[in-house]
Amino acid sequence: MHICCFQGDKYMEKEPTALDLFKECHYNSKKKGYTDVVQAAIVEMEQSASQPTEDGQQSNSATKAVAEVLTKHTKKPMFLKHVRVQHMHERSSRSGREAEQEVQKRGTAELRARVETLTNQLKELEEARIRQEEARTKKEEENRKKQEELEAKLNFLLSQITPR
Repeated sequence: MHICCFQGDKYMEKEPTALDLFKECHYNSKKKGYTDVVQAAIVEMEQSASQPTEDGQQSNSATKAVAEVLTKHTKKPMFLKHVRVQHMHERSSRSGREAEQEVQKRGTAELRARVETLTNQLKELEEARIRQEEARTKKEEENRKKQEELEAKLNFLLSQITPR
């Protein structure tokens, strides 16, 4: 029997499926139910498990259904490994691989867009810093010239009032 958060003797007569384990481990006993995200995943898993396989044979196994849904919606699905259910080999699930590749492509595209945005923001900040530095330097130069002019006027006035 797999370890999770089982209640009582619920699975004494049969081994729980991966879907049973998923439901048990994600049930919120305080709220007496599942979160909306978990409920949606369960519905998708149940639908996938009831669909015939690609070769038209019997319906998908619960393990395969859980693996496919988790692969599609999470970056690194570890649930089946954590509950010690053998995860199907990646080569046996073309749709799982394709879904994972699609998630990776979206993630890569999102990261590239974010890096580009951050690069642009950094460039704008650097340009603003340079403009501020140039303005500060210009203001300092103006103040230095004004001070020199005032000192020259002061020296002239002082030379005019010195006793003869």
